[in-house]
Amino acid sequence: MKENRVTVLLVCLLAIISITALVLGVLGLTKSNGAGTGGAQPINIYTPGSSGAVTSDEKIWMIAIGHYGSNVEYLDEETYTIRGFNPDILDAVCAIANKNCKLVYDVYGNCWDSNAGQRPRGGQGLMGGWYDGCSGWIQTFDRLLTYSFTKPYMEASKVAIYAKNGSTLPYDDLTNRKVGFADGWAYDEFCLARYTDIEGSRLAQGQIIHFASADRLVEALNNGEVDVIFVSALGQYEEDTTLMKITPPDFDNKCLKGGNSIMTRHNNPDFVIWWNDAFDLLVQRGRYDEICKTVSERHGHIPGRDYTELCIGY
Repeated sequence: MKENRVTVLLVCLLAIISITALVLGVLGLTKSNGAGTGGAQPINIYTPGSSGAVTSDEKIWMIAIGHYGSNVEYLDEETYTIRGFNPDILDAVCAIANKNCKLVYDVYGNCWDSNAGQRPRGGQGLMGGWYDGCSGWIQTFDRLLTYSFTKPYMEASKVAIYAKNGSTLPYDDLTNRKVGFADGWAYDEFCLARYTDIEGSRLAQGQIIHFASADRLVEALNNGEVDVIFVSALGQYEEDTTLMKITPPDFDNKCLKGGNSIMTRHNNPDFVIWWNDAFDLLVQRGRYDEICKTVSERHGHIPGRDYTELCIGY
C-alpha cells in the first residue's frame, strides 16, 4: 500500500514538471516572436523602396565631355577610354570627394546650344538632367546667366582669328567677310561683336556660319565657304599648316569671365559644393601641381598646350 502511494506521488510530480516545462516553452516562444510586452523584437520583413531611391553614396555623378583631339581630352584608341588633362583632374577630384563619377561623351550642343544669329542658350542635355555637369567649359557672360560653375581648374585658351595659309586679309577689318564659328563654343558672333576695335565685328546674318566640328571649320576655310574662322587657339588650329593666325600674339580675350570649370544647373548646388571642397584639397595636397607638371609625360603624344598654359597659377 505504501509502495502504491509513493508511485502515485512520483507520477504526479513528473506530471507537474512536464506541465511547467511546457508552459515555459510556450512563453519563451511567444517572447521570441515579439508578442511579449516591453522588449519586443523587430520582425524582418522586406519592404521595397521606391524605384528612384538611391543613397548619396550610391549616386553616379554623370559628367559630359564633348571634345577629342588635344591633350586636354582625347580618345585612347588602344584602351578605348577618354584620357587627357581634363579626365585626370576629374578622376582626382572625385576620388578625394569619394564620389562615383562617370564621364560620358555627348555633342557640345547638348551642353550649350548656339545657332547662327541666335542668342546662345542652355543645351537640352544639361538643362534636361541627362547629366550633372559638363566639363571644361569657360565662364562667359552669357553662360553665367543660365548656369552655375565650379571653381576654375584650367586656364581658358586664347582666342584667335585664322585665315587660309598665305592670306593677306587683315584681322581688324571683317567688313563683308564670312566668318566661321564652332557651334556651341564660347567664341561666337556675340563674342566677336564685343571687339569694337575690329571694323565690321557686328556681323550680318549672312556672314555668320556655324560648324559642328573643328575639322569642318578647317575644311570650310580651305574650300572658301568662309573667309576666316574665329575660334579658341587650340593645338589642332595652331599646328595645322593649312591655316595662318592673323591676330597678334597679345590679342585680348574680351569674352572671358572665368577659366575652364564644370558647368552645371543652378538647381544643383550640392555638386558645386562638394567639387569645390575636394578641388581645394587637391591643390593643398600638391596633387594638382603633380598632374599639371606631368601632363607632357602622360599625354605628350597628343598635340596641345604645355602645363604652363593649361594650369592656373603658372
